[in-house]
Amino acid sequence: MYKNMFVLLFCLLPGIYQAQSHLSEHETGCQFLLPWTCETCTFTWTGDCLNRIPEGKGVLTVFNEGEEIMWYDGEMKNGRFDGLGKYRDGMNQFEGNFKNGMYIGNNPYVINKNARIDTTKFNQTADWEEKTVVTKQIDNLHFTFPAKGYAYENRDALVEKCLLAIQENCRLINDTSFTEFTRIHFVTSKKEMLLQAGYYVNALANIDARTIHMKVTNENSDEESSITNPPIQHETMHIVSMTAWGRPAEGNNWLNEGLATYSENNCSGYIVAELYRYFLEENKLVPLESLAYQFYQTEEMISYHQSAYVVEYLISNYGLPKFETLWKSGFSSMQNIYGFSPAQLETEINKSLLKTHPKSPKINWELIQKGCK
Repeated sequence: MYKNMFVLLFCLLPGIYQAQSHLSEHETGCQFLLPWTCETCTFTWTGDCLNRIPEGKGVLTVFNEGEEIMWYDGEMKNGRFDGLGKYRDGMNQFEGNFKNGMYIGNNPYVINKNARIDTTKFNQTADWEEKTVVTKQIDNLHFTFPAKGYAYENRDALVEKCLLAIQENCRLINDTSFTEFTRIHFVTSKKEMLLQAGYYVNALANIDARTIHMKVTNENSDEESSITNPPIQHETMHIVSMTAWGRPAEGNNWLNEGLATYSENNCSGYIVAELYRYFLEENKLVPLESLAYQFYQTEEMISYHQSAYVVEYLISNYGLPKFETLWKSGFSSMQNIYGFSPAQLETEINKSLLKTHPKSPKINWELIQKGCK
């Protein structure tokens, strides 16, 4: 379910959660996180590669089936554009300062200027085109559906899932005051996602706009696959948690994604504890510090579900107040809040899990890497 769906995009706006593509250089093993979904994309990087991600000065070029679609010449830090650089893609061309993946330039008012996928190829209608939708508001939630198709036919069931998901998410974080106006849009394709939400993805939560967009369709095509069970629990948790606590502090994207993944607690029939146990058995776990500061440079299936179980463990064993404090204070505050270091927490979790789950589940790794079902 998570594959090609949602993550905090490293070079776009904070507070927006959506999909990415992990690109890897065959010869060097260096990896780059592309800010949109592209199964046929490749990249090259001429600079150094530290911990398998671009670092320092160099030229990064992304290709789609041999054609250049994105180019950056400049400084990088932790696999992100950071420092002086030049950038171009199908829609944008920037030169100046970049910080944490975002173009800053010399104007503090353009810190949110960002690079997005080229939309010109979708402009296939010369005349005005009529598209109808249906809407319904229930308390503070405003729902929008296409006026026909699978989503429309199942609109009542999808609305009910949203209501139950928000209720459960509020219960999970002990918040009874979720009354802020929120728009929830269901669309039929990633092209519609791009036109309505600005991103070519399957699902997206935007805390700034207070919107959730999700693709729902039972139709398959060469470019897109059907999705009849959108990540409602996950996306609504992003909005619920950030409404209650604000955006997570520095180094805490793993908490945000981990909490949303834990709220769903199901990936192809496995709960997060079972997936963590499998990662432990197969030596696939990554250090917590890497999750904190290189979350989106880590294998997606591992980063989301390892974080989810750590979140479950912290909440179950140490309570929500400390977890909320960690969320707001940042990863570096863990020792002061809990009285142990990240390394000590890892040891404690692994020891505890071996007692509760002595046997590792048998998981088809190649299959589950393609995404939760």
